[in-house]
Amino acid sequence: MQLTTARRALLAGALVAALVLPGATPAQAAATGAVSGRLTTSAGTAAAEVQVLVYDPDSYSYVDDTSTDADGNFTLAGLPAGPYLVGYFPLEQPGQYYHQQATIWTANPVTVTAGGTTRADDQLFAVGTFTGQIVNTAGDPMPNLSVNAREVDTGAVTGGQTDEQGRYTFATPPGRYVLSLQPIEGVDQVQYVPGKLDRESATVFEVKADEATVVNETALPAGTLSGRFTTAAGAPLADAQVSINTDSGGVGAYTETDANGEFTVQLLPASYLVGLYAGDRQQYYRGKLTSEEADRVEVRGGQQTRITDSLLGTGSVTVQAVDSVSGAPITNFCAQSVCSNGTGTVTVTGLPQGTHTIYLDVPDRLHFNREVTGVRVKADRDTKLTVKMRPGALISTTVLDRQSGRPVPDVCLDTFLPKQAKLSDGYGDCSDQNGKITVGPLAAGSYKLFAVPRDSNYGRQWVGVNGGSGDEREAAVVAATAGQVATGPQIRLDRAGTVTGTVTDPAGKPVENAGVSVLTAHPGVGAQDAVTDEHGVYTLERLGPYAWPVIVGANPYASVWSGNKPSRFTATPVPVTAGAAATHNVQLDQGVQLSGTFRTPDGTPFTSGFVVAHSVDTGDIAGSGWLTDWRYSFRVKGPQRVFFTYNVALGDEQFDGRYLVTQPDGTRKLAQFTIPASGSVSVDLVVPTS
Repeated sequence: MQLTTARRALLAGALVAALVLPGATPAQAAATGAVSGRLTTSAGTAAAEVQVLVYDPDSYSYVDDTSTDADGNFTLAGLPAGPYLVGYFPLEQPGQYYHQQATIWTANPVTVTAGGTTRADDQLFAVGTFTGQIVNTAGDPMPNLSVNAREVDTGAVTGGQTDEQGRYTFATPPGRYVLSLQPIEGVDQVQYVPGKLDRESATVFEVKADEATVVNETALPAGTLSGRFTTAAGAPLADAQVSINTDSGGVGAYTETDANGEFTVQLLPASYLVGLYAGDRQQYYRGKLTSEEADRVEVRGGQQTRITDSLLGTGSVTVQAVDSVSGAPITNFCAQSVCSNGTGTVTVTGLPQGTHTIYLDVPDRLHFNREVTGVRVKADRDTKLTVKMRPGALISTTVLDRQSGRPVPDVCLDTFLPKQAKLSDGYGDCSDQNGKITVGPLAAGSYKLFAVPRDSNYGRQWVGVNGGSGDEREAAVVAATAGQVATGPQIRLDRAGTVTGTVTDPAGKPVENAGVSVLTAHPGVGAQDAVTDEHGVYTLERLGPYAWPVIVGANPYASVWSGNKPSRFTATPVPVTAGAAATHNVQLDQGVQLSGTFRTPDGTPFTSGFVVAHSVDTGDIAGSGWLTDWRYSFRVKGPQRVFFTYNVALGDEQFDGRYLVTQPDGTRKLAQFTIPASGSVSVDLVVPTS
């Protein structure tokens, strides 16, 4: 069998990779099986002398290879039991993977069993061809140029190379493709057909089986960009990194300055953003700190463009922090990771001339972090800055095992004001090895605590005075005062139990990908306790042994709390026992259709965003939907009362908040709406933009 140079390189690399992998132990060698199959052409005839490779499905590393015989048959024996990916690489057309897949990451795994032979019969794709000629602006052919085709839906790549006449022909499976080439030798910059530097502007060509798609292209002429960078004092800036990108984010070139601060690169004609990186310094041409402010550099084909720039001079900012309420100095704080260490003053040095954002935090966490924008720094000058920091509260407590009394580490604590309980996306403050935990800074208020153990042996709980609960209303209330540390009740953890069940639709069929939780989460956050599988089955884990309200939701149905209730506080709780699984099956229904429009007072529709309906009783999310043609529509369980929050856009402007209505006395108040037990409700929302 004749192998192309590229094919030999691929196989050689795979074999080298195989040599450095650990060998099988004798026990593994004994537990082996085989993959066998017959490969046919798209016409159904035997595909002879086709290279067959087997890969590990996790790392995609090479495992073994063979070739088909005259009848298209192949066998790879001695494979340790387990899953594999199988690839087929005919000489005159692109490779493919079992079963009829264009890419290795979409391939179907083939499972080998000990002592068995797994069949992997497959058929080669029908193919079409790309053909054409690549010339320069003078009409001269461009030989030895790679031409690539990327399928826009799958990302699969095929390609070929131009001959001495600039002509190319290569086979590719049917599909929709964009073509690209790299017309500057030794430069990775890509040109997309026809004459574009970004993929989004490229023409999409449709290839059909057994047909030739002719695409001719003229390579864009190269221009030269050179320049010199110096320090603020005018000395050459050697070994600095220079990045050159198009306005659309496409890569132009990366290079370094030489000993004299010089660089030279060839580029396709376009407008470029030039970035400079020297040590921990970063700036953009010319003398700008952000890419938005940077001057663009125009490179024209066949011409030379030269730029010069210097590192900006540096200055400093001296910061003092004060309490925003009392005005008292804060003696211990940090600015840009430089800390005052009790002096009440921080000086941040080495800041390039320009506008900066200064970040402040307080180690004792009794003040909220602060971000100060628009701080002007001048070279060789010190800018004085006094920053007001909002005081916050802390809540401190200890986590113990209820039975042994031993401290429990890695238990995280969520703190909720009334009607703000929600499922968190990740973990917040967690207990240390001594079970100690401090949460904050917090706004002043009355909080309830929700403990989330990271150890699955323990169950979650609402923290009560003498133990846990699954009901928020039974949780202890901790009063937090700004500037003070409040002590919460000890958290006594119980062992975990689970809730499992099946979710079905109104016809009794399983509902896949339904979310199951004990709290609701904000749309788009993705937090959920469990998701149903293809059989509609879920398991809700890490629940303390208490009675828990459980919510289940899936489009296009209304979310429902246990007992077929609309609210967490009216739900029929599911009793959970430590070390056991409670059963809770749910049948979803359509609920009530809630819909309407979203516009400004003058009738202008908002262009995008989402609307959320919340339970008036609990603050939980009752339903949510995206704006489509300035309308929203989603399902809600009734009867209940709801209020709305929103996050919407009008052009480039964003608007979010609670939906308020104007009272007769001119004040604005949270609007509440009644959802009936059945039917539909229409609510048109009007939100001012000023």
